[in-house]
Amino acid sequence: MSRTRIIQGKYIKTVGGDYNISSEGNIFSSASGEVREKGTDNGVLYNTYERLGNEISEDFEISFSLKKDSGYSTLVPFGVLDFEGNYENANFAFNYSLMLGNIDSLEFKVLNEDGSTLFAITNLPDIVVTARRLPKLSKDISDKKPEYDFSNPVRVWDWKSIFNSYNTPSSDYTKIGSYIIFWDGFDNENKYDSSKFNNKKLKAIITASKNGKQKSKEVEFSTNYDEVEWVDVKIDKNNKKIDATLRVNLKDGGAEGLECSSHLSGMKDETRWVETCPWDKIPASELVPGKPPLRTRTRSFADLEKLTIDGLNYHWGRNKNHAAAKDVKIVGEAYEVYVNAINTTEKSMDDISLVYNTNGSWMRSGNPGTATLNPISWVGNMISREAVCYNVGYIKYSNGWSYETENNEDVEFKETAAHEVGHEILKSYGGTVYSYGHKGSVNVVTQSNSDRSTNYPTTGEIDIMPYYNNYIPVSERRRMSAAEKDVLSLVWLTKLKIN
Repeated sequence: MSRTRIIQGKYIKTVGGDYNISSEGNIFSSASGEVREKGTDNGVLYNTYERLGNEISEDFEISFSLKKDSGYSTLVPFGVLDFEGNYENANFAFNYSLMLGNIDSLEFKVLNEDGSTLFAITNLPDIVVTARRLPKLSKDISDKKPEYDFSNPVRVWDWKSIFNSYNTPSSDYTKIGSYIIFWDGFDNENKYDSSKFNNKKLKAIITASKNGKQKSKEVEFSTNYDEVEWVDVKIDKNNKKIDATLRVNLKDGGAEGLECSSHLSGMKDETRWVETCPWDKIPASELVPGKPPLRTRTRSFADLEKLTIDGLNYHWGRNKNHAAAKDVKIVGEAYEVYVNAINTTEKSMDDISLVYNTNGSWMRSGNPGTATLNPISWVGNMISREAVCYNVGYIKYSNGWSYETENNEDVEFKETAAHEVGHEILKSYGGTVYSYGHKGSVNVVTQSNSDRSTNYPTTGEIDIMPYYNNYIPVSERRRMSAAEKDVLSLVWLTKLKIN
C-alpha cells in the first residue's frame, strides 16, 4: 500500500483503490464518485466524514467546515420547543476530519466580530459525535422527543441525554476520524448572551498539535435573529438565572376628560359664550364627599411610562420578587427569570399609546399588535385601539358611575400594561388565534368568554393572559404572572439563523 501524503484535492492510493479528498474533506472513489471509508470494502452514503482507520503517517491533515444541513441552520437556546412542540436545534455544528495521522491535542475556539475570544477550549466542547453515528442520533432525537400535549406542553426536554450516549471521549477525536463538533453558544463561564449573535460575523477555529507542530483551520459564519428583534436574553447556567431585555415603544396618548370647551348659547341679543367641562356631566348624586372631580392630570406620561415598565418587569418576571411565580424549569432545574423592559424606538415592538382618562366613560385597553396576513389580525387593527388606558377619578361604567383612586388604578394599570404588551409576545410565539383568543378563554372575533373560560384560581399564580369569569380584586393582582410556557417563549423568540 502506498503511504502517499494526503493533500486536499489530490489522490491517495489505498488497498481499496484510488481516492480523492474534496475541499470539504470527503473521500471519493476516483472511479465511481462513491463516498468511502478507508479500510472497508463497502461504500458509505452519509455524505459526511467517516472514520478513516489507524495512523498511517507521522504527519497529519485536518479539515473543518460549518455544518449547513437544514437541521442545523437555526439555533434556540436550551432547544426550547416551538409553539407546536417541534424540535429545535440547540447547537452550532461543525464538521471536523483528521486524516493521515493522529495528533496530541486539538483546540477549538470561537471569536467575536471584534476578534475577542467568545469561547475557547482544548479537548473540545461537551458534545462531539462521530459522523457515521449522526443518522442514528437524528433518528433517536425524533423517536424520543415527547409527544406534544396542548393541555400540558413540554417546552424544554432532556435532549442532551440522548446526545451523551453518542458522545466521543476526548482521547478518541485526537485520532484519525471524522466528527461533528456541537457547541451550544455558551462561553467558558457557562453564560449565553443572544445579543452577541444578532447581526454578527463570527469565526470558529480549530488548531491541531502534534510533536510541537500545529495546523489550523478556520470558518467564518454569520448569525441573526430569525423571529423578532425586540428581545435579548442572557442565560447564566451557574447561577440558574435568565435576564430578558424587552424593548417596547410607548407613546404619549394624551389625556381624556380634562378639556373644557366653549360654545355660543342664547338667541339674538342674548347670545353668550358658555363653557362646558367634562365633569359637568357627572350627576350630583354620584359625587363622593371629599372627592371632587379631577381637573388636572394626577399622573404624567412619565408616570404612566414607569408604571408600564414596572408592570412588565414584575408580571413577566418569574423570580424571588414575585408573590407566586418564582421560576421556570429547564430540564428539572429551576431558573429565575428577570425582565428588564426598555422604552425605545430602536428594534422595538409595535408602538402602543398610554392614555390618561377621567370624568367620562371607562376606556378599554387593547393591543392587536403588528398587522399580519391573517385576516383576524387586520380586523383587530381596524377595530381595536392600541393603547393602555389609565382610568381614574369619576368613571362611568355600564352600571353607573364609580370613583377610582390612584392607588388602585396604579395596580390595575401595571397589570393591564403587562397583559396588553403580552399580546405581542403571544402573537409572535403562538400566532394570532393564541393571542386574540386569550389562550382559548374567549371567542377570537367577539372577545366574549368561551366555554373554556374559568374562574381565577384562589391560590397560587394567576395567568395574566386569559380572561376569567369573575373579577380579580386589586388585592389579588400581585399573584398575576405570565405563565411559564409564555415566559420561556422569550427565549425561543431569540432563535438564531446561522449562515
